[in-house]
Amino acid sequence: MQHLLLHRKEVAFFEIEPVESIAEKVVKYGKDILCSENMQSERNFMQHGVTDCFTHSVCVAYMSLKIADYFHISIDTKSMVRGSLLHDFFLYDWHDKEKAPKFHTLYHPIVALKNAEQVFDLNPIEKDIIRKHMFPLCFPFPKYKESWVITLADKCCAASEIWHFYSLEQVILMLENKMNLLLHT
Repeated sequence: MQHLLLHRKEVAFFEIEPVESIAEKVVKYGKDILCSENMQSERNFMQHGVTDCFTHSVCVAYMSLKIADYFHISIDTKSMVRGSLLHDFFLYDWHDKEKAPKFHTLYHPIVALKNAEQVFDLNPIEKDIIRKHMFPLCFPFPKYKESWVITLADKCCAASEIWHFYSLEQVILMLENKMNLLLHT
């Protein structure tokens, strides 16, 4: 398995410590998504800064569970993990102006949902997460609490990938090890 691109610790203000039980949930509930050819292809598309789409999606899944845990929000964990892994499942390089839609920021949730529906069976929570994760830049409002949590987690991860507020280096290494074990069992 390729190495995930890291949130570099040396340029960040602080490091977020990994929580093994959260990492295990990401791998457990996202196994089919993480192993899919399309999801693996996201490693080839840059998202923010030096972070690829695959790594960004994995970090959003982890961060959403961490936020829900911190605020004691009762959630559908499986739906939240799956929706967060697929929230940017648009499968193109949005930096390539010839291949990307003109208003990528506005349209990519629609494209991601369409792509995800073609490959995976999605429940209403997962669909809502994918379609509405760009709120308030895009409407409509998120319907489920899982969608609201991922909207926040996505903004936190994107901001850190661009401005290096914090590093998820140790979290990503833990997730990578768990994914390697998953792929070899």
